[in-house]
Amino acid sequence: MQKLQPSQLHPSISKSHTAYLADDRGFGLIEVLVAMALIAGTYIGVLDAYQQVRLHYGQIEAQRTQLNQAQDQHERGAP
Repeated sequence: MQKLQPSQLHPSISKSHTAYLADDRGFGLIEVLVAMALIAGTYIGVLDAYQQVRLHYGQIEAQRTQLNQAQDQHERGAP
């Protein structure tokens, strides 16, 4: 089966565009930048979620420590 050239598909495509389309291979700069932006956005989102979980865990640990100290003081009868 014969491969059609872009100029054969649509007559308004000029020869300069035909040469560009025929040799277009791989990723362009825009595709790479978009991919990098998506990866960076996902990474920042995951990092932020992790940081929020760690902060919440730290607050819970601080409360647990205070409760344990209050319970120890109550068991010893200290004012």
